[in-house]
Amino acid sequence: MFRDWGKVVGIVALITLVLGAGVLGFFIRGVQANDYLLTENMPQKFQIFDKVLTIVQRYYVKDVDSNKLLTGAIEGVLNSLDDPYTRYLSKQDYEDMQTNFEGEFGGIGIVITMRHEELTIISPIEGTPGSKANLQAGDIIVKVDEKSTKGMTIKKAVSLMKGEPGTKVKLTIKRKKEDQDKPEVIEVPITRDMIEVPYVKSEMKEDNIGYIRITQFAKEVGEDVQQKLKEFKNQNTKAVILDLRNNPGGMLKEAVTTASNFIPNGPVVHIKGRNSKQETQLVSSKIKPFDYPLVVLVNKGSASASEIVAGAIQDTNNGVVMGSQTFGKGVVQSVIPLGDGSALKLTTARYYTPDERYINEKGLEPDIKIKYNPDTEQDEQLQRAIKYLKQKIKGKKDELKSAS
Repeated sequence: MFRDWGKVVGIVALITLVLGAGVLGFFIRGVQANDYLLTENMPQKFQIFDKVLTIVQRYYVKDVDSNKLLTGAIEGVLNSLDDPYTRYLSKQDYEDMQTNFEGEFGGIGIVITMRHEELTIISPIEGTPGSKANLQAGDIIVKVDEKSTKGMTIKKAVSLMKGEPGTKVKLTIKRKKEDQDKPEVIEVPITRDMIEVPYVKSEMKEDNIGYIRITQFAKEVGEDVQQKLKEFKNQNTKAVILDLRNNPGGMLKEAVTTASNFIPNGPVVHIKGRNSKQETQLVSSKIKPFDYPLVVLVNKGSASASEIVAGAIQDTNNGVVMGSQTFGKGVVQSVIPLGDGSALKLTTARYYTPDERYINEKGLEPDIKIKYNPDTEQDEQLQRAIKYLKQKIKGKKDELKSAS
């Protein structure tokens, strides 16, 4: 039965996503794959692989599940890449990923990845149990209930943290603090809930400063931002704050559309694959950008598509990036359906800012660094953004007076 196993690599479609772990984004391309490539490139090892599986199936001391063997083999191949973003998605995993992207699921509301072999929080989702429990970007999850996460896969960790609304889970967190040599270890009890993600929020701050908060770059977020900006224009808005803090990413298309609301022309992001030429995503010609003084708020929970938007605005000098250094996810994953309901999430490219900066594992440095203290009620970063824009508005008024 293992003779045709190589055919599992046949690709039906390639769906590119730029995201934080556990968030699905679609950017569809047509791709053709030849089934013979694997065996043609490494025939001897593949024959040995076939023999090992056959011997185990026939002679192991007890009956084995062939599907379990094959799944383990696939996961072993992907684990050997030493890439925290590449993984095999079972049929259930793939369905869960798509369900999560719909914006409603049972759990605690955090986005996680594997960084330096430690289960790390990219960001808590605003308004969820994880956010209310004060989980923070960069927190390392040491235990889920009493189970150590050492050597645990992201898939396993997610399955342990998800559950029916109203049930409880306890996370043991290791948190690094700038003023301490040793990280703090704390236990965080959390009650699961139905996670409903409000992707775009807006309000008017003092002195006619419009505020837009994007929690994830889901479907139609770019258009929602455009609509919010149109409403601001009718309210005589003088400046805008775009808040991307704790935004783990999402759809590349929506990141480009969002950036197009603030950048008049040129590139938003460059994408470079293994052997392909550079692909450049330009601002949308269908969107007329709004010319407001702009501050983009970021922190260490701003990742992937958030970094694309912030990096593009920063490189094109169409706004000021303020806050703290971002997460640093500068790679692109492709979700490849495998024909049986399962899928492969594979890192296929790197992305670069308009000025060709590669920020993977580095993050973006804000133009103006402002520390955020989660232990205080005052949002220092937001208050500083408001203060900065008040000065910009005043400066414009003074210019007009001088001109008249």
